Amino acid sequence: MDTEIVQHIELLVGSIGVILGMFFAIFLIVNSKNIPVANVFLVIYLVAFCLRIGKSLFHNYFEINATLRTAFLTVLLCIGPSIWLYVLYLIGPETKQKSRNLFHFLLFFVLLSICWLIPNNGSRLFGVFYDFLIVHMAGYIVFSLLWLRNKQIKGRAEGKAKIIAWLFYFLFINLIFVVMYFLISELIIPFYIGISFLFSLVIICLSFWALNSPFLFTNPIEKYKQSTFNHDEAYMLMEKLKVFMEEEKPFLNPEMTLPKLSRQFKMSTNELSQIINQTESLNYSQFISKYRVREAQNLMSMSTYVDMTIGAIAYDSGFNSISSFNSSFKKHTKMTPIEYRKSIVR
Repeated sequence: MDTEIVQHIELLVGSIGVILGMFFAIFLIVNSKNIPVANVFLVIYLVAFCLRIGKSLFHNYFEINATLRTAFLTVLLCIGPSIWLYVLYLIGPETKQKSRNLFHFLLFFVLLSICWLIPNNGSRLFGVFYDFLIVHMAGYIVFSLLWLRNKQIKGRAEGKAKIIAWLFYFLFINLIFVVMYFLISELIIPFYIGISFLFSLVIICLSFWALNSPFLFTNPIEKYKQSTFNHDEAYMLMEKLKVFMEEEKPFLNPEMTLPKLSRQFKMSTNELSQIINQTESLNYSQFISKYRVREAQNLMSMSTYVDMTIGAIAYDSGFNSISSFNSSFKKHTKMTPIEYRKSIVR
């Protein structure tokens, strides 16, 4: 293919990614008062990628000093840390903002300050430096995946299914990008146009998912900013609440309300609402319905309820109407009560 045509294709494809990425970053900055701290690191991630690809596009048409090219490459050292800190703060939005987290970016500042010492001439030393940049990104992504999976297994991310799904998607997209980046750097496929296309594809995929997930741009703990509960305290109280729910079964009372439950659990209404929202990402109504649906499932599996009507099971589970029972049951199980009953193997 003609070199000029390739350059034009690269400019078009790369520009789409850079424009989308910068638009996304500006959107997050403009709404900075209402977004989670995690999105600060998402902005760093987006800006770093845009600078890296923007440099490549510019270099196709204009000569750039070797030291300046190396400086733009060191920006890749911000990708891994920003991904890890984004995951950390999105899973635990109440995580304390510790200055030591900024040490993850120390390597970037060190190499940026001495980038004029790093040759950008295709030498073996430069090749080692370039491979290190890729391995650095890959290391952070793999660590983030393992950490997130561990949290999921231990149940510390329970109630955050949407956030977990987004983060796994985000991390896998980035892992695929890094693997492809490495293959491209080894000249298995054309380098510049391959990177530009890949970057644009990543930004498009992430942008569409993120912009269709408004929960990523709200601060779930903003309304509890006066609370003294930290991450561990909230989860410890939730464990106690779960034991209370299982042993006392307050949800069986159709008239149970948040104030009534808070009095029984000996906690203020606001505090109880907080730990439910903070640890389960549910409101009170959704939380109580979850237990009632589980109770209905247990009753359906019991031989003594084989001949009972759906209505009787609904009332015995704590629901005060069949319509609310049907809608809640289908929301939690993806089946109607009748369909679920038929699916049970006795």
